[in-house]
Amino acid sequence: MPLPQTESGAAATMGRLRTAVRTLADLDLPPAELMTRLDRTVMHLGDEDTDTPGPTLAATCLYAVYDPATRRCTMARAGHPPPAIVHPDGRVAFPEIPSGTPLGLGMQTYEAAELHLPEGSVIALYSDGLIEDRHQDIDTGMERIRTALAQPGLRLDDLSAAVIDTLPNTTPPDDVTLLLARTRSHAPASPDDANR
Repeated sequence: MPLPQTESGAAATMGRLRTAVRTLADLDLPPAELMTRLDRTVMHLGDEDTDTPGPTLAATCLYAVYDPATRRCTMARAGHPPPAIVHPDGRVAFPEIPSGTPLGLGMQTYEAAELHLPEGSVIALYSDGLIEDRHQDIDTGMERIRTALAQPGLRLDDLSAAVIDTLPNTTPPDDVTLLLARTRSHAPASPDDANR
């Protein structure tokens, strides 16, 4: 989330950040390195938008790369809530991924974590608006979405609706974003495949 700006200014800044992420992703960088470079990019964007020294722009981010051949998912995060992983049996976990500072503060390099995800797992990425509420702590919000996600076999649309339906308010005070992705695997081609 950008620090105080007009609504149109924040939207323009987020558009520039999306472009920066796509550009860096095209370089096929490891997630931790991408996050470090993105941190510098956000600092430069903040410098361009103001003459005031010091950080003027900050954003949270989680970047994940999934390899269907190895079923490994590498993630790095910058002040963003951890993902939820729904295993094929319905068990839901919030993996420990080093949180890092929000982008734009230039305070550190970022670390990544690597997870092995069985085929058919669901990765749930979400904004803090889904778990934060003035009347309850974050742990309560995370437990709420854990319960909603623990429904193996549901289509992603239905699972997403089940999570959104748990929101305590129909008009949450913060933006709510939820992205679900189901893992698939692709076994590496064997020499015999070429002869078929």
